[in-house]
Amino acid sequence: LPRYLGLYGLEFDDPDVPDVVVVAMTNFFGGVYEIHRKFDLKGSTYKRVASEKERAKKSPVYKDLDWMKEGRRLRFPTREQMQAVRNQLHKDTKFLSHNGLIDYSLLVGIHEIDKSNLEKYQKREALRVISVRSGDETISYFGLVDVLTPYGSKKRAETIFMGNIVCCRDISCQRPPVYQKRFMQFCDEELLACDEKDEYEA
Repeated sequence: LPRYLGLYGLEFDDPDVPDVVVVAMTNFFGGVYEIHRKFDLKGSTYKRVASEKERAKKSPVYKDLDWMKEGRRLRFPTREQMQAVRNQLHKDTKFLSHNGLIDYSLLVGIHEIDKSNLEKYQKREALRVISVRSGDETISYFGLVDVLTPYGSKKRAETIFMGNIVCCRDISCQRPPVYQKRFMQFCDEELLACDEKDEYEA
């Protein structure tokens, strides 16, 4: 889950300038290595693809179908490490579901490792970021974002309306328990992977 540092209100002497509320939080991508590719993953597949407009940006954010098409995974060196992350995601999303919150997603930032200069990857992270290194291929930073959207009357109407229009296809907006279960299913099937083989596979 994101770590919130403070809530601030900015007031201006000019009456024509509206007050501004600022939420300060830690940066999931505040690691020492540059982010080359970003993904916003909700566990939904209905229209979850980056638009042409988004792709034209200097730093586009790709979505679930893009992730699946590229065959991406968060690859952990050991099964224990993978399971620890999986357990934490399950606890965090259960907490969000219990509090009636939806629309959260896993933000993933990928650094493509420069294999011609592996020496530079001896740096230690200066900030408390969550990351995993997949061999000499990638370093991925990740964390849950957009965690404060309640499943209120507007979202309930969206679930019913859109669900009927698209014949109950995998739309993003779902009841909190359904949203959480689908998100974790996506984590198990499309997100988390391990390089460590089982004993019977060795």
